[in-house]
Amino acid sequence: MAHSSDLVALPGDLLRPLLLGCTGRVHLHATAATALAHSRAPGDRFSMIGADLLLAAWGENPFDGQCAALLAQSAGRLPALPKPLVPILRSVMAHWQPEVTPETRLAMAGPPRDQLACITGHLRHAPRNLFWWHHLYEFCRIRGDWSLFSTALTTTLTTVVTPEGLGPLFAYAQANALLVSGEALPAAAIYRHLEESLPLPLVRERLATAWLRAGKRDGGTDLLRQCAHSRPWHTGLWLRLFELAVDGANDLRPLPGRVMILGYSWNKATDLAVTLDSLARSDLGDAQVRILDNGSTDDTAEVVRRFIDRVGSDRAGLVRLPVNVGAPAARNWLMHLPEVAASDFTAYIDDDIALPPDWLLRLGGAVGRYPEAGVWGCKVVDFDGPARVQCGEHNLTPDPAGREQALMATLMLQEADFGQADYIRPCASVTGCVHLFRTARLLDNGPFDLRFSPTQYDDLERDLRMVLGGGYAVYQGFLAVRHKRVSGAQSDVGGGQAAGAAANMRKLLGKYAPEEFERMAGLMDRVLLTDLTVKMQALGE
Repeated sequence: MAHSSDLVALPGDLLRPLLLGCTGRVHLHATAATALAHSRAPGDRFSMIGADLLLAAWGENPFDGQCAALLAQSAGRLPALPKPLVPILRSVMAHWQPEVTPETRLAMAGPPRDQLACITGHLRHAPRNLFWWHHLYEFCRIRGDWSLFSTALTTTLTTVVTPEGLGPLFAYAQANALLVSGEALPAAAIYRHLEESLPLPLVRERLATAWLRAGKRDGGTDLLRQCAHSRPWHTGLWLRLFELAVDGANDLRPLPGRVMILGYSWNKATDLAVTLDSLARSDLGDAQVRILDNGSTDDTAEVVRRFIDRVGSDRAGLVRLPVNVGAPAARNWLMHLPEVAASDFTAYIDDDIALPPDWLLRLGGAVGRYPEAGVWGCKVVDFDGPARVQCGEHNLTPDPAGREQALMATLMLQEADFGQADYIRPCASVTGCVHLFRTARLLDNGPFDLRFSPTQYDDLERDLRMVLGGGYAVYQGFLAVRHKRVSGAQSDVGGGQAAGAAANMRKLLGKYAPEEFERMAGLMDRVLLTDLTVKMQALGE
C-alpha cells in the first residue's frame, strides 16, 4: 500500500524532481541518475525508482537506442528487468546504427521539409535502422503530425520484415500515434495486447488513458490506480486519480465577481480576428473586454471594431497607442485603466489563440479550488496539432540558476500529450498566453518589467517575483488553448524573435542570485508536497 509519508521520507534531491513529475526523457534520465546515486543494492527502493524512470524514458520513444543503451549499462545496478524486455532491448541496440554525416547534420538543422526528406530518404534505403525510426518518431511528435508516422508504419512494414523481436515496439508506437490522434479504442486494443509481451510501465498507463478517453471511466480509473500503487513515486498518477475522484475535468464555475478581459496586438489582424471570434463565442457572463492596438499599421483597429459591434460597445472597447510599446508596457497600460481597477478579476489573452467556449468557467473552477493563488493559467497546445504541448505548468528544477530549460521546467514539452498532466495543481508560473489574476493582487504586485520588451518572459519574471513573496500560480490542465506561435525557448521562428527571447532569458537569469532561485525552489517544494499529500490522503493513501 502506498502512503504519502513514503514520499516525504525521500532525500530532498530526489523528492524535488519527483514532485515535478515523471515525464520527459531528459528529466527522467536525470532523476534516475539521482535515484541510483542513493542506491546501495539492486532491488532497494532507490534502484526500483531508477529502473522505473529509465524504462519510462525508453517508453517515450521506443526506437531510441541511446535510451536502451543507458538502460543496459545500468542493468547491474537495477532489479532484474521483466524477461520479455531483455531480448527486445538487445535487438534495439543491434538495430541502432547512427548515420551522422555532414550532409545529415545540415539537413536535420534545416527547415522541417529538409528534415523530413532526410529522414524518409534514409528509411527507404535502411528501413530496419531504428536510428531513423527514432528521428521520424521525434519529428512527428515535435510537429504534431502523427498521421505521417502512421502512414510510414503502414507503407514500410507491409514491404519490410520487422527487425527480429521488435514487433511489439512497432505496435506500441502505432498505438501511441492512434491515441494522440483521437483513436482511443483501437489504441487500447493494441496496448491490451502488449501488456505481457512489452511490460513497459507506459503501456499500462497509456492503456488507462485510452480507456478513459474512450469513456470507459471505471476500467480506466481502476487501472490507473493499479499503476499508481506499483509506481508510488509517480506524482502525476496520484494527481490524475484525485481529479477523477472529484471530477475535476467537469469543474466549471463562474468567477465570483466582475471580470475584465485584456488583450493587445501589433500588426496581426488576421490572427487577432480568429482570437476575437473565439472570444465572442465564449461563455463570458458579464465580463468586459478591452483590446489595445499597439501602434498597428494593418487592419487591427477595424478587426477590433467589428468585434465591438458584435458583442456590444457596452461590453468591449478599443484602446489605441500611436507606437508599439512592447508587451510589458501594453500589459501595464491596460492594467491601469480605471475600469480595470473596478474589476475583481483580470484576464490577459494573447492575439494568436483560439479559446474554447468554456475557458473562463474552467479558470473559475481553478479559482474555486485554489482561491488564494496569485495567478491561474492553462495548458497551451499547438494550433494545428493539439497533441503538441507548447506550455504548461512551470516549476524550478534542482539547478534553476543554470540552463534556460532548467528554469522553465515544463516537462510536457519533452513528450506529446498523453494525458500525463490532466490535473489542476499549484506551480511556480503559468504561461502569459492566457492567465487570470485577482485584480487587487495584480496591482499590488507591481508592473510587468519593461526590461523584457518587446516580449518574452515578463510574465514568468512576474510570477517568480510572486513566489519570492510567498505566493504561487495554479495550472489548469483541463483548459487547453490552441496557440499559433511557439513561445520562448521552444520557438522555431528563428531570427530576431528567437534572439530576443534568448536575450530576455539571460536578463531573467541575471536578475536573481542563485540563492534566490534556490529559495523559490524550496518554497515551491513545500507547496507541491503539501498539495500532493492532501490529495493522496483524500484518496485514502
